[in-house]
Amino acid sequence: MKITGIDITPLKNGRAILQVRTSADITGVAEVSRRSDAFQAYVDSTVKPLLVGQDPRQIDRHWETLYLGDDERITKLPPHVVGAVDIALWDILGKDAGMPCHALMGGAARLEIPLYWSVGLGWIKTPDQMLDDVMDGWEQGYKAYKIRMDWRSYRQDSNPSKDLQMFKLVRDFLPNNIYLGFDANNGYSVSTAIQQGRAFEDYGRIDHFEEPLPQYDLPGLRQVADALDVAVSTGEQDWDRWRFRDVIMLGNPDILQPDILGASGPSEILKIYTLATTHNKPVMPHSPSAGINSIASLHCYSTIKNAVRPHEFSIEFAPPLDEIAELYGEHVVPSNGVITLTDKPGLGIEMSDATLAKFAA
Repeated sequence: MKITGIDITPLKNGRAILQVRTSADITGVAEVSRRSDAFQAYVDSTVKPLLVGQDPRQIDRHWETLYLGDDERITKLPPHVVGAVDIALWDILGKDAGMPCHALMGGAARLEIPLYWSVGLGWIKTPDQMLDDVMDGWEQGYKAYKIRMDWRSYRQDSNPSKDLQMFKLVRDFLPNNIYLGFDANNGYSVSTAIQQGRAFEDYGRIDHFEEPLPQYDLPGLRQVADALDVAVSTGEQDWDRWRFRDVIMLGNPDILQPDILGASGPSEILKIYTLATTHNKPVMPHSPSAGINSIASLHCYSTIKNAVRPHEFSIEFAPPLDEIAELYGEHVVPSNGVITLTDKPGLGIEMSDATLAKFAA
């Protein structure tokens, strides 16, 4: 089997579909979540010359070539480009073997994976507006939640008192046995993060405190993690096993949160998970939007026996769920806050040419 072509189809909903085609009439798919024209340039200039004519099942070799280069060139493509291609290659491998990806990744420890309802833009919402968004998830049967402030590092320490008020209102609404995380999205300084974390702990149950500091401040992250009892998490903006090694050694967070695209695809995610278990660090992936890439993340996550925390899920910045279901199959949409993985080959995505044409831009 050889790779014969790599195509990108922009969709009306703002996403785009990457398809890696083969001589065996097997096509692997992934989603492109960034501007498809920029992604197309990477595909045309680098990915196609390196991969067309190659056996798609040599996944680790292709990851190394795309990310690190070969004997003739240094490539160092962006992680999200390598990650999307890697997802499609895993889909091909599973379809060729007639097995789901989770089986080829070592076997699923569980097939039913709980999700947490993730709602953000707290920096521009009132506490009551955030509570309304949480209540939407409650009505849909979710048993775990995270509220995101989406501050970013350039809005440092902008309004921690409102953040705390928002947390208290949501915590009061949710039963105490219901999971609740808080995501500062890089928005605090070290001292504010410690003060805020202690305030959360004093008020009631908080299950994780995510990205309290700018992503680059690993020494500061260690200060926060050491000072607090709540589990401090980070990782959605980190890109490979070497970076996560440094995150662990320098920042020492309690939970690692790699993103399937941001961390360069399933091949690298699995290595990061091995690194995490070696250092006794729980993992809790970042890949919230329903679709192909989220399913790929769930396939990886299902194989980690001690990965007992819920996987992120959000309907923000995503197409309507009925459209997602029509594109990829009903099983990619949660039911009562749970995704159930199937034994369908590859990623289990059901997408016909006719359906893709219907949604193509």
